[in-house]
Amino acid sequence: MKILICSDGTPSAETAIQLGGLLAGPLKAETTLLGIAETSQDESPLRETLQAQAQSLQARGVSVDIMVQSGEPVRQITDHTSKAAYDLVVIGARWTGATGHYWRSAKTYEVIKAIRPPVLVAVRAEKNSSSQRCNSPADLLRP
Repeated sequence: MKILICSDGTPSAETAIQLGGLLAGPLKAETTLLGIAETSQDESPLRETLQAQAQSLQARGVSVDIMVQSGEPVRQITDHTSKAAYDLVVIGARWTGATGHYWRSAKTYEVIKAIRPPVLVAVRAEKNSSSQRCNSPADLLRP
């Protein structure tokens, strides 16, 4: 199995890292951590954040390849998944509250529509989110 975990270095991406790690470890999945900087000046700080995120994945027994790209995030994810085959893509999203029929941002929905592999959206709730971490699959079920 091949898993792509997308990160922009934000707290929402950290939720994707945690969830992706919970899946990748037991599945012994080949895992790629794709960092996307919106500008080339953001690449160096993002690379440092990705190194720390990779260490947290490695602590779960996940072997990780790190890639850093700059540009518009949806385009970068679309381009990357068209060049390499993945069984699952994990992205982070910030919970902003339900509005109408949609709980996700327009960019999240663009990614879901644009790429072939299934997308797992790790939603970070803003309230009390800093104290909640995913250490086991059961943690995903807590309110």
